[in-house]
Amino acid sequence: MRRVVVLATLLAVGVGAAYAQSAAIGQRKDQFKAMGGAAGPIGKMLRGEDAFNLATVQNGLRTIQANAKTLPGLFPDDSKTGDTKALPAIWQNKAKFTGIFTKLEADATAALAAIKDEASMKAEMPKVLGNCGACHQEFRAR
Repeated sequence: MRRVVVLATLLAVGVGAAYAQSAAIGQRKDQFKAMGGAAGPIGKMLRGEDAFNLATVQNGLRTIQANAKTLPGLFPDDSKTGDTKALPAIWQNKAKFTGIFTKLEADATAALAAIKDEASMKAEMPKVLGNCGACHQEFRAR
């Protein structure tokens, strides 16, 4: 009986840890998808494929701003493996990784205040979107 209780406890702990790991990975994937969804229409405006729409730009920037603030917390040590493209460099250089999100949030906040028309969008959005590439190059598997 004691073995059954010990085995059940170990199994519960293992399942709990696996759930916590997959929950963080799932949450960050959802937030990254939301950011990509927010950036997509803005990218079309930057390329001239869609007309400038201030409300769309502002909503996209608010999504990027909010997710940049919460995403660093979704990379706990127990989420290094699993269904993720996160590279070990995240945990090896956590300060740099977190700094990119801090800069992204600040750039999105500044762009939100500065963008009033198509010209200001074209001047400000590259500053915001450049942060995405900085993170993907060093911290995300292809």
